[in-house]
Amino acid sequence: MTRRSSPYVIDAVEEFLATKQTRERKTLYAYTAILRGSERGTKKPLGLALAPHFQNRRFDSLTPHDVSLWFSQRVRGGAQDTKNRISKNSRAFLKFARERGYTSVDLAAAIPVFSAGGPRLEWLAWNEVHALLQAIPELRLRMAAAWLFYTGCRVSEATRAQQQDVRFRQGTGSYLWSIPKTKTHIPRLVWLPDGLKSYIEQSRENNRSRPEWPLLWDCEGRGFGRVENPAASITGRTINNALDAARGRCGFAFRVTAHVAKHSYCTNWIKAYGSDELAMVKLSRQVGTSVRVLRETYVHIDLSDDDWAHIKGFGSRTTA
Repeated sequence: MTRRSSPYVIDAVEEFLATKQTRERKTLYAYTAILRGSERGTKKPLGLALAPHFQNRRFDSLTPHDVSLWFSQRVRGGAQDTKNRISKNSRAFLKFARERGYTSVDLAAAIPVFSAGGPRLEWLAWNEVHALLQAIPELRLRMAAAWLFYTGCRVSEATRAQQQDVRFRQGTGSYLWSIPKTKTHIPRLVWLPDGLKSYIEQSRENNRSRPEWPLLWDCEGRGFGRVENPAASITGRTINNALDAARGRCGFAFRVTAHVAKHSYCTNWIKAYGSDELAMVKLSRQVGTSVRVLRETYVHIDLSDDDWAHIKGFGSRTTA
């Protein structure tokens, strides 16, 4: 049932975004960019966001045709994953508005459903990872890149980590990383390999780190006035820029990003430990992704012609 006084589109958007405030910052930003619009550095956004597109329209004045035209200009030129994300999030908003009684029309049905793109094919073997890290001269950037490749964590988790989150466990002789805020809202513990031990100890000795300082640090200031500051947090963009520069020095023909680092970690894990249930549960706890998603993304069974030989007699009288 439509309310007597339908809100303006921008007001409905703001109400919807308020329900997403407790979500991870990256998730909230994704909804905000699609519905209200936001600048992302120098990257030109695709089309107009929903609220600016409809300006001062009241919600009950929107038609499926209006929504369809908005969506087509919003995703024009976007990649498959981008279309999937915009389609999913905008449909969620339109369903929310209908449940609130702002319209009696199923506007979400006017937006086509796009499947997500296929799994990333790019991944680095350990010898390529080591070559990439050697191509990064600065310790702060090399440590940030190594952290992603050796943990398989999300870049947002790495940039939020503090010194007090990583502690040495005498019993195992290894460092343990505590991640209180995750995408799934479930805190987790990540065991760190020896490949990160020297980075942690060298950085703490050089920086005389305090517990509340970031684990991965950056510079502050602008231009020639930029100076390294162990209390300044690094950003995902800075890490990706360092990875891209190192990729160029190594001569890799494909892009190397934080996502490729996670893909490399998971792929190398399965190659080393297999895909049985225990190995997958361990991997799931390390990277914070469900076993089901890990299997769908990284575990593939290739069937040869010989594997289908049994079908020749399938259904015959002699079949047991």
